[in-house]
Amino acid sequence: MSNSIEAVDDLITASNGSWKFDQQVANNFDSHVVKSVPFYKELQRMVIEISDYFVKEKSAIYDLGSSTGTTISLLHERHSLKSNIDFFGIEESASMVESSKAKCNYPNTHFIFQDITSPTMSLENASFITSILTMQFIPINQRVKVIQKIYDGLVEGGAFVLIEKIICDNSLFEIPWLELYWDFKERQGLTDSMIRQKSKSLRGVLKPLTLKQNIDLLTKVGYSNVEVFFKWYNFIGLIAVKGN
Repeated sequence: MSNSIEAVDDLITASNGSWKFDQQVANNFDSHVVKSVPFYKELQRMVIEISDYFVKEKSAIYDLGSSTGTTISLLHERHSLKSNIDFFGIEESASMVESSKAKCNYPNTHFIFQDITSPTMSLENASFITSILTMQFIPINQRVKVIQKIYDGLVEGGAFVLIEKIICDNSLFEIPWLELYWDFKERQGLTDSMIRQKSKSLRGVLKPLTLKQNIDLLTKVGYSNVEVFFKWYNFIGLIAVKGN
């Protein structure tokens, strides 16, 4: 049976198990993500507001898997009056990095073309680190190392914000939450065939954990302060603060 390339949005196509953040996705990501992620704009607003409590002068801000630079751009706008802050977006898609640089081109803003699982990735003197729908694409056996590096890169009192798609701790809710998520996508104008093809394109690429498993990863590396700040069916937002 052939593995055909089909539409997952009006201007994005993909085949089974082949989802990539390539040039085609980069060109249309900002509109596609709003159709695909519930409350995406609200989540961005929440992240920026939360940052007020943690971003310090003479520190760094990182967004891991920075896609087209939306989060870094908003964080820069929010904290531009603070002194000696460097903003870093780390992204493994070259197309996304180019889009980010066009969107947010400031002397203290840096977009780095790098896989966040790379041993050479460096996080230093960070008061605020975000991972918005990124960790779910990392092989599970590599996540502890990445989350440990995030913890080590934070200053005392610094915060890590993690937003993820999850699977249910209780299997009773898995199908209802998934179907309600599909209903959301349909309301955004995506067709049944687009919704199904996107799901097929993520086979073996997206590796979500349960809420409990995500919290366990955070506490395992040293976080003692972890809180859920957002939950919508099979999407969650967590904040973890380093120190007591």
